[in-house]
Amino acid sequence: MTTASPQRLLGVFAHPDDETIGAGALLALAARGGHDVSVVTCTRGERGEVVAPELAALRGDGPALAARREQELDAALVALGVDRHLFLDQVPGLAEHHPARFVDSGMMWVRPGIAGPATDAGRDAFSVLDVEVLATLLAVVVRQLRPTVVLTEEPGGGYGHPDHVQAHRVTMRAVELAAGAPGRHELVRFLDADQPWRVPTVAWVAMSREDVVVATDELAERLRGVDVRSATGEPLRPPTPVPDDAELPSVVVPAGGIAATLDARGVVEDVLLALRAHHSQVQAVAAVPTPGRLAGSFALADGALHPLLDRAYVRLAPGYALPADLLVPSAPGGAAAFGPDRGPAAAAGASAAPNHPAAAPVAPPAAWPVAPPAAPRASGRPARRRSLVDPAWPYTLPVAFAAGLITAALGTVVHRFEWQGWPVGMVLALVSVLAASTAARAFAGYGGTIVATLTVVFTTQAMTFVRPGGDVLVTGEPMSYAWLLGAPVLALLPVVLPTRWFADARRRGNA
Repeated sequence: MTTASPQRLLGVFAHPDDETIGAGALLALAARGGHDVSVVTCTRGERGEVVAPELAALRGDGPALAARREQELDAALVALGVDRHLFLDQVPGLAEHHPARFVDSGMMWVRPGIAGPATDAGRDAFSVLDVEVLATLLAVVVRQLRPTVVLTEEPGGGYGHPDHVQAHRVTMRAVELAAGAPGRHELVRFLDADQPWRVPTVAWVAMSREDVVVATDELAERLRGVDVRSATGEPLRPPTPVPDDAELPSVVVPAGGIAATLDARGVVEDVLLALRAHHSQVQAVAAVPTPGRLAGSFALADGALHPLLDRAYVRLAPGYALPADLLVPSAPGGAAAFGPDRGPAAAAGASAAPNHPAAAPVAPPAAWPVAPPAAPRASGRPARRRSLVDPAWPYTLPVAFAAGLITAALGTVVHRFEWQGWPVGMVLALVSVLAASTAARAFAGYGGTIVATLTVVFTTQAMTFVRPGGDVLVTGEPMSYAWLLGAPVLALLPVVLPTRWFADARRRGNA
């Protein structure tokens, strides 16, 4: 076995959740393999359909939904192991040529499973903006990050969504501009600060028609006679077998159009975590292990259950080749996976990339909300970004507060209880505080532990000094001082516990 040099992968997608639904397995496999992974999102999904009943107030409120989806996206990227993220409208410069924010264009269904442009897209809608301006902004990112692989939507936009189609156009033009192709003079000058970069590999998100048909049939058979309902109690439609002449979304192509098939079984859990992070848009996420192609299922706003496959697929843009050192055979039948180790032969259909200079990544300007590529990871597990509080904090932090309040109050009452001279009450009280704070971190991240700790401090202090002379439950005895000091210390202890102990924190994007 030889060790391949790490690749730098840049994914470009239209909305939050596209990186997961369309390319989650690809991104997770790349991150697991020790490669550097960046994502650019073009809009914040202001016009997405909200499926979570507890978030119904966000329906029709574009700015509020955008803020929510930003948080969900951050958690999903953490679950997938992505190193850095940028919204396209955050690239500084050319402000006189585009609106301050690129807004979700919306869509309408023209046929089952096939979308088209909405009739009410505004002037700041992403799909109607100048492709040359958008591509110039993205070309700056390409020149700064100098990716070896760029991944984006295929020409049809996956299923016809106008923003997906625009993301494809913008990305393909940005790759040309980053390599030094001619452009509009007033825009190309914006690129002069960075050296040109020719991307070695441009790939498109794809799915194998044959495998989609098999997985859909497997899911239909598995759900035969099973009543699956949404969070609102509405029945979700199981898939129906796919006829040979059925029109499928453009992301689905015959196997002959797939450049590489990748074994995604090792990252199914990561993809499921990322799908659950997009709580406003995705529902009924479940693992469905089978001996076939089916690995899980999920539902969107269309009310239908969709299969999650145990494979990922790469389709190459014309004129590009797949670097052989990006793939290793990892399963029978030619399946392959991103990884730092290369087997004796590359996956079938993958040819060596043209020789390109291995230029060192250029650090972006300090004002950018994007970091330069990190050093190669020492292990196959992706480094996880930290965040203080997960997107579900309105629901989890009250639980942390209640846990701190109850354990502190009960502990204050029982901490002086002794049995045959043993401080049983003190031990039980301190263990309860530690357990409550640990649970708070699991459910609400580091913010949960902090909330629980502060609640313990205020509760014990209030019960001690709530009236002149002190409460009868806490006196000036050494045991009481030990309780007042020991409870906050143990409540704060989970902050320093290893992240890998907290599977639930990883699910919520706090690992």
